Amino acid sequence: MNTLTVFTPTYNRKHTIVRTYESLCRQSNGDFEWLIVDDGSTDGTREWVESLGEKVEKTRKQFDWMGRELEGEDANHFVLRTEEFLIEYVYKPNGGLYTGYNVAYAAIQTELCVCIDSDDYMPDDAVEKILKC
Repeated sequence: MNTLTVFTPTYNRKHTIVRTYESLCRQSNGDFEWLIVDDGSTDGTREWVESLGEKVEKTRKQFDWMGRELEGEDANHFVLRTEEFLIEYVYKPNGGLYTGYNVAYAAIQTELCVCIDSDDYMPDDAVEKILKC
């Protein structure tokens, strides 16, 4: 299990989340996983995420628009393995940024977490610096 989860709430940011992904691929320390919380995107974000790797877990918990955990599992919550790191993807109905945070905190299983927005990037040594502190 990794030490850090980098989580990214997103809504219709397929055109910018690529930059976020590329910055994570350049990290000097790979002791992290990436959690994407998709807040109801309709722009193909999910399909882009699915193109990045191989599904290793096809279903996980499901959440409502407020970020509350629902009974059962859902195909809208899955884990991919890429060459660089694991990606956990959660789709939930649109509820706004802070409901995305609720889902992230419910799904995170690592000791540490940090948020990076879907239109931003992390410096190449960001994970290394976070883990040192």
